Amino acid sequence: MIVNVKKIVKLSTLIMCLLLLYGCGCGRDEAEYDESFGEDYDEDYYDEYEDQDYYDSDQQDDEEPAEQFEEGSSGYAIGMMDKVFSEYQAQAQSDPVRQQEVTPEEKMVSFFDDSGKVIEMPVDVCSIEMEGRTMQYTMDINGDPGENGLYPLYITLHGGGGGAPEDNNEQWLAMRSYYSSAVESGIYVATRGMEDTWNTHFLDYSYEYYDRLIEDMILLKDADPDRVYLLGFSAGGDGVYAIAPRMADRFAAVNMSSGHPNGVSLLNTSNLPFEIQVGIRDFYSSDALRSIRGAEFEDTLNGYNSKFGFGYPHRVLVHVPEGHNYNDYEDPDDEYNRTAVLKDPAEFARRAVTEDWVDRLELYNSMGYGDDVMDLSYSGYEDYNQELTDYIENSLNMEVDYEANSNAVRYVNSFTRKASPEKFVWDLSTRAPVRKDTAFYWLKADHSVNSGLIYASYDENSNTVTLRTDGNVNGDVYILANPMLMDFSRPLTVNTPDGEFSADLEAKEQTIRDSLSETGDIFLSWADEVKVTF
Repeated sequence: MIVNVKKIVKLSTLIMCLLLLYGCGCGRDEAEYDESFGEDYDEDYYDEYEDQDYYDSDQQDDEEPAEQFEEGSSGYAIGMMDKVFSEYQAQAQSDPVRQQEVTPEEKMVSFFDDSGKVIEMPVDVCSIEMEGRTMQYTMDINGDPGENGLYPLYITLHGGGGGAPEDNNEQWLAMRSYYSSAVESGIYVATRGMEDTWNTHFLDYSYEYYDRLIEDMILLKDADPDRVYLLGFSAGGDGVYAIAPRMADRFAAVNMSSGHPNGVSLLNTSNLPFEIQVGIRDFYSSDALRSIRGAEFEDTLNGYNSKFGFGYPHRVLVHVPEGHNYNDYEDPDDEYNRTAVLKDPAEFARRAVTEDWVDRLELYNSMGYGDDVMDLSYSGYEDYNQELTDYIENSLNMEVDYEANSNAVRYVNSFTRKASPEKFVWDLSTRAPVRKDTAFYWLKADHSVNSGLIYASYDENSNTVTLRTDGNVNGDVYILANPMLMDFSRPLTVNTPDGEFSADLEAKEQTIRDSLSETGDIFLSWADEVKVTF
């Protein structure tokens, strides 16, 4: 059955709700997403227990969570995890370093005004400092928390990239409000690229800072670990392409706007709803082809779904007749803000390549466009929009949907993460090698294990993990026994290409502590490990 674990107050009580599931022998799946758009919950299941005043009972006050269940059961393991997490969170809340990381400090930020003059403005900035480097971000909390007492977390990435610090500062300050008007409830974070380079948001060391940022928000600011969203525009879109597959287990959904994938694989996004938005004439250059590369993922992700038989939820929007800039942020309830997009982005991607649209720029000349694809990508040419739209529809015979809801926040916040999916795909060649976190959902491997593909699945009825590979995995992998998914009262059967074996699961407090130290996320932690050698 599908269980809603979100209608309970705070993380510790949410864990207690999972404990209750084991007490009554019910299933333990978290909320699934609807791959088309949104999520589906079994609301009545939790209502039944809300009426029992379970959390006010004398038994709840007198007993430790683990002691309410037979030792060796999954309920006992979850109780132990709850206890350790409570201690871990209390330690974080009393840590002055962590508190400083979420405390804004007024700083003067310099940027160019419209005339090109450098000016300064005071901005409340939070900073995470580690190993001699600093990630800066702004933070705003909008509205009230959800029914579970927790806030969705929106992490946003600005445009810019290579250039003067003032250029990137200007883009950063713009991102403080870019998507925020659509965030009715949530923690809205705008990160500043850590260096003024083309890959400003996804330098090798950047990933560790995103981990720390998410962890701080969970432990100190009541962020919901199952509702963390990543959104980025332009260079920030490049960042989403890079970060999402390497940290797919951290996010509930992501939105990429106007970025370039730089050859990234999205194989790791089997359980991550992924929205891709591009303008139809945003080529950037004859090599980059941003709009075409983005639209190609429609076929790519559908192909992954067919190959593996599940997953890869996504939506690709090709905005007509737009270039680099378009509406992906305004309130979609206003008809004025509805957007025109292609009905078949995959057809556009195929035809733009086979018909060589980039080198046929003379088609645009009569409409006022120059011969430069950069000019075509970035200039507005609003006076020619209708003529260009007519050309796309009538001359190129591409169907257009004029009623699209392209608001990125509305898309991502309709999804809730499933931290322990029954199946997922792990492309070991797409990793962030300097992160302390070596896990991906309920598997982990040392960073030296950097090739090969694993298709992992879990069957609840038989308590069996099945691992299938492409034969190229170059090291040991560990199954992370999470009692919110696996049954600790029975041996775990492990089926691999080299044969089958069984392993007894035992909740180990030190393992739980180590896993929390690595992930900072109770739902991504584990209580035991099982080694698999390929």
